Amino acid sequence: MEKNTAVVGIDLGGTNVRLALVAPKGEILARWERATATMPDLAAMLATLAEDLRLIGAKARSRRLDLKAMGLGIPGRILAQEGRVAFSPNIPALNGCPLVERLQPKLPWPIFLENDANLFTLGEHWLGAGVRHRNLLGITLGTGVGGGLILNGRLWQGSQGTSCEVGHVTVEPDGQKCHCGNRGCLETMASAFWTVAWVKEQLAQGAPSWLQDLYRTDPEAIRGETLVAAALNHDPLAQRAFDRVGRSLGQAIAAVVHLLGLSQVIIGGRFARAWEVFQPAMSEEIFRRLTLFPPEAVTVSPAKLGDDAGLLGAARLAWDMVEKK
Repeated sequence: MEKNTAVVGIDLGGTNVRLALVAPKGEILARWERATATMPDLAAMLATLAEDLRLIGAKARSRRLDLKAMGLGIPGRILAQEGRVAFSPNIPALNGCPLVERLQPKLPWPIFLENDANLFTLGEHWLGAGVRHRNLLGITLGTGVGGGLILNGRLWQGSQGTSCEVGHVTVEPDGQKCHCGNRGCLETMASAFWTVAWVKEQLAQGAPSWLQDLYRTDPEAIRGETLVAAALNHDPLAQRAFDRVGRSLGQAIAAVVHLLGLSQVIIGGRFARAWEVFQPAMSEEIFRRLTLFPPEAVTVSPAKLGDDAGLLGAARLAWDMVEKK
């Protein structure tokens, strides 16, 4: 790839949208971030993204960068070939939106759309914990739970806009009704949104926790990051919550390993920052449930790229598509 070229990577999640200019070898040259809540409907989202992309273009021109393409990650069922968001449980404003069609006329470079967890996995495979692994499962813990697969060194994209939706594997058949419509999805047991809801139910019933005072004064202040901090500081309720997260993850990972024979799993996302709290329960559950595949052969490790994994995966998608042309 020639010098002074870059692509745009965008990771649009249920909580934050992150944007970056990325060089051919993965160097992030500039970045932006904003809360998704500042874009409450489709019109606001499209207008804000268009303005952000105008600013990115201006930044690239000021640095004499030739922008080649843009990769964009969205949670949910993504019809990549059509450039359309079929269904996004955590960003319902995008349901049915032909996003590429709406944004492309405003841009001089091509846009490539993909599921955000697929791009997290692609990013970790490119520059993170998945380097040199030809087969791996990636799991993201955030507002929801996403998954991606690298098979034989390439991102597995499936059909009908769906692949490796591990967050919607059933782990509790009679459990909560998920935003996707199913009951007892892994997402309802291991995501920040649903774990916060479970913790608030326990607090309402008087469960011992230093979160009780906060719950009484401002329950909306209890978020995913609050639970991570509480768990790392040995709060008993928060630790119970992440034990529940770990056991549910272990069930789902064992199911995927039995299905595909994978031996490498990477877990990331902001809610996964409580890794040291949920990892023991997760490992115990994997060892308990893997019977036809040796559990000691499975390596489950934390992601290395932090919040940059999805951005870098989006950039890698863009670079790959440019190289194909």
